[in-house]
Amino acid sequence: MEAHQPNPIYRAAWYLARFLLHLLFGYRVEGADNIPRKGPVILAANHLSILDPIAMGAGMRRPVSFLARADVFRLPFLSWLLPRLYAIPVERGQSDLSAIKGAIRALERGMAFGIFPEGTRSRTGKLQPFKTGVAAIALRTGSPVVPVAVVGTDQAWPVGRKLFRLRRPIRVIYGKPIPVPRLSRFTHQELESLTREIEAQVRELLPPQYR
Repeated sequence: MEAHQPNPIYRAAWYLARFLLHLLFGYRVEGADNIPRKGPVILAANHLSILDPIAMGAGMRRPVSFLARADVFRLPFLSWLLPRLYAIPVERGQSDLSAIKGAIRALERGMAFGIFPEGTRSRTGKLQPFKTGVAAIALRTGSPVVPVAVVGTDQAWPVGRKLFRLRRPIRVIYGKPIPVPRLSRFTHQELESLTREIEAQVRELLPPQYR
């Protein structure tokens, strides 16, 4: 499978995001070589801030899909931009089934897919228990999972704050891929086991204050 090449809009947004992250926050990336260069891959990270998808996507050369609320796709400019950034619409308040289907379609096209298994931003900075959706997607597609630690975004743009804070260092660490078998059926125990393994790998990458 060939590497998925980003479209010109995504590429321009990627360069702009990296430039601004370096300029405003002293952005640093570790372990980017751990991300497979081609084929489906899931990136599972802790979630602290609305900056997290930008910081996570800017650290890797491959384009990456993220989930976005379906209502923002109905806004004039974003309805044009978000599909070109490979965002996947998810209806708010519904089950995760639509999100899982969208992620599976992206992975079957050989894309990278980024997800925050905690399900919501942590208000304390501490890692919250992971939900099983990431493991379900991984097992159904056989996609390896790269654990990712995002550090400092909670200081750069905390939950509930309207504006970001300048010069608060942001760091993203990509861990070693976790191989996952492709299974058409799997047990609840298999789902829980993989979920806890992904959570443990992310926790291991985080500094002590985030664990």
